[in-house]
Amino acid sequence: MVKFINHSNYISKHWNWSSEIIYKSIKEFHLEVTKHGFTHVDAPCHMINKGNSLNDCDLDMLCGWAKIIDVSECMMDKPITREFLEKRAGNIKKGDIVVLKSNLNNLYPNISKKYWENSPYLEDSGSEFLISKNIKAIVFDFPQDRAAKDLQFRVVKNNEFTEHQIVLGAGVMHVEHVVNLNLINTGEFFFFALPVKLPYADGGNCTPISIHNIENKKYSIVDHSQSMENNKNFKSYLTLSFEKGDQVQETGFSLTGLAHTMFISSNKDAYENMFKKLVIDEFEIVSDINELSEKNYATVFINNEKINYDLLCENLTDKKIDILCLPSQPSLEQLQDIQKSVDKIFINLEQINKIKNNSKIIFGILKFNETLISPVRVVSIS
Repeated sequence: MVKFINHSNYISKHWNWSSEIIYKSIKEFHLEVTKHGFTHVDAPCHMINKGNSLNDCDLDMLCGWAKIIDVSECMMDKPITREFLEKRAGNIKKGDIVVLKSNLNNLYPNISKKYWENSPYLEDSGSEFLISKNIKAIVFDFPQDRAAKDLQFRVVKNNEFTEHQIVLGAGVMHVEHVVNLNLINTGEFFFFALPVKLPYADGGNCTPISIHNIENKKYSIVDHSQSMENNKNFKSYLTLSFEKGDQVQETGFSLTGLAHTMFISSNKDAYENMFKKLVIDEFEIVSDINELSEKNYATVFINNEKINYDLLCENLTDKKIDILCLPSQPSLEQLQDIQKSVDKIFINLEQINKIKNNSKIIFGILKFNETLISPVRVVSIS
């Protein structure tokens, strides 16, 4: 079994980060996140006009080997300087993801103003030192810019976010407001932080996951998630943009029906339980859905683009499957029939035929409060 740690916050009510969560059933729900907040990724174009968007960034920018640096000594509004990092970053090499651990969220939740007032911050010399190492991304469990402390009091101008300017300006990615870094007890680990697949976006919400007992090698990464193009149930939009004269660019999204790659659970226990199974290496891949009538499975991927969903429902009668991954989207009525036999369903997965027997599957499910469904980023590594 693969050992992993989930480093995401719940998306819920917050004084600075706007969201709306309404869930009554898979037929009636509304999920909306209107700006950067909670656990999320920043692409360069968030702060840099005409900088790279998520589409311009390779998968391995946010999915690869990581090293952790303990910066808890800099709590209570102390700067993380070049001098501080030089003494602790001797093993950082080109292409690493660097994780800065303060354990701030062990003391204060991010909804508390003390979370912002007492955090360390990455000073300009520290930012310049890290990008000089040719790293791919920096991961933070604290508000990393000194100017962010003033967000609760005033509008902060773009040029005051100097850490963002330096790091994103160098093409290095941000992963912000992660949790549970105190649970990591190894110096190097595999780290996944791909956000939901918003096209041409300046960033997006994500579920970072650290993986700890896998072979240390370069992995091939396959993305099994649909691009989240606008349709009748889904809309992404700019809440802030440079073209409108705003200081930053921020993309929000609204989901009012099933669309794109999503996780659907049958009940609250199943929803919560899936967060204990975000990384799996034991599964079956089935092309002929008649095979499902022969035995029970724990986790099944259906590698068949032309599924007869009525026949699938028949074959699932009196069966019990924990996780079922589908290449398309059944009707709502068919989904409800499938839920009689399956607790956890993933829809609209792509490139299932590229999953190998030795692949590890990573489910980056957005962690919403008070819902049984979520957008998800699914990849396999091998």
